[in-house]
Amino acid sequence: MMNNSTLFKALSGLALASVFTLSSCQKEDFMEEQFHTDSVQVDTQHGQAITGQYIVVFKNGGNNLSATGVSGMTIAGRTATVALRERMLLTAGIEREAIQQTFEGNVNGFAARLSKDQLDQLRKNPEVAYVEQDRIIMLAKPGTDNTTTKGNGKTKDDSTTTKGNGNGNGNGKNKNTEPAPTEPAPSEPTPKEPIPTEPAPTEPEPTEPTPTEPAPTEPSPEPEPEQPTSSPYAKITPLPGETLPWHIAMNGYGDGTGKTVWVIDSGIDTDHPDLNVDFQRSTSLIYGDASIEDGFGHGTYVSGIIAAKNNGTGMVGVAANANVVALRVFDNTGYGTVSRAISAVNYVTNMAKPGDVVNMSLGSGISSTLDNAVTTAAGRGILFAIAAGNSAVDCSVNSPARVNAPGVYTVSAMDRYQNFWSSSNYGAPVDYTAPGVSVTSTRIGGGIGSVGSGTSFAAPHVAGILLLRGEVFSQGIVNGDKDSWPDPIASVE
Repeated sequence: MMNNSTLFKALSGLALASVFTLSSCQKEDFMEEQFHTDSVQVDTQHGQAITGQYIVVFKNGGNNLSATGVSGMTIAGRTATVALRERMLLTAGIEREAIQQTFEGNVNGFAARLSKDQLDQLRKNPEVAYVEQDRIIMLAKPGTDNTTTKGNGKTKDDSTTTKGNGNGNGNGKNKNTEPAPTEPAPSEPTPKEPIPTEPAPTEPEPTEPTPTEPAPTEPSPEPEPEQPTSSPYAKITPLPGETLPWHIAMNGYGDGTGKTVWVIDSGIDTDHPDLNVDFQRSTSLIYGDASIEDGFGHGTYVSGIIAAKNNGTGMVGVAANANVVALRVFDNTGYGTVSRAISAVNYVTNMAKPGDVVNMSLGSGISSTLDNAVTTAAGRGILFAIAAGNSAVDCSVNSPARVNAPGVYTVSAMDRYQNFWSSSNYGAPVDYTAPGVSVTSTRIGGGIGSVGSGTSFAAPHVAGILLLRGEVFSQGIVNGDKDSWPDPIASVE
């Protein structure tokens, strides 16, 4: 946790009981017990406000980050934020046990259970930017496998490779953009200025005398964060004994050695032989539970799609051999909150570097705080792959899927025949589609297995591509998209 306040250390031993039920993935093959849930209960609770629990954001959010790249918050900035929070807690009479999260970095503030009087007092505090009700977040819920027939779209082998709308921008599709543009670029040459025909003057140009006093210099502006750009990637040949799943082969794969992906999810099976887990930077964002171990299975599954090793066993991930940082926001039953997700994005902003990739296979109702945290982190050169969601609705009403900003890629799901998955969310924020039906990946306890379907498993394909290339390319468009902008099919080239 990014919390240095000694007054909050007592919380590290506090076991907070989860009070709202989140979804798990539906049962399928090897993952049956881990992903069994009551879909009616899930639909009722998805994105619901947590009664009496609020996110308090200070006005000085984001101003205290150090100027060196995207490294952590300055000591002075952290000290000021902690002191401000302490004053607010004391003034409002908020007990330590009521604190759920503390935010220091991109977002400064805290999340806590508040009485009505405490809430009113904080909303009137001139140092508070706003107060937002905390909400349930849930792992993107896979559906059961749908029986599909082969569509009439091109497959990878016979489609024309075209560059997608990537370039690290992730700007998505908007109402003013024609769907899947296929028209060639204008052939009219760029107008050129005529070359002057008059001879250059022969008289020497007058020169100003060199000043004897040094001219005053403006202070150098703070350098812009380095933006990832497209780069060649190292191709690999799967070693004997490796499984190459159809969906990895479809969108392409390569060597991700030395690259870092931050997986905001349910943790990771730290003993899995097919994953390179970065123990030093991994952390739990669950107060009272410091373990990064995945007791639910979802985070391990997502991680394998992105980065499973090419080591002669198990399977090959899109960016094979990459380092995986586990940021655990869901407990062993799948519970989570928006405030935990905000803490995780804050952590990434403080710790990651430009070109790193974040996978967020989660969703909730609208949260401006979460959306702003993602947008700010992406503005510092960190790339995001986000699941569109599995409710068959426009994802413009879900955070963080609705974020439409440079460096943020929202991903819908398709099947092996490049047909749009019936339960996938859609809409203008979606940038690409990727395989998300009957995919194979690493499972807790070792080995690999199959599971149901979901955009949770489509987003990590794009995360792997971003690790390899810094942008996303496309291989045609998906069949049967539900909106006016058919999603490009994500590809590594």
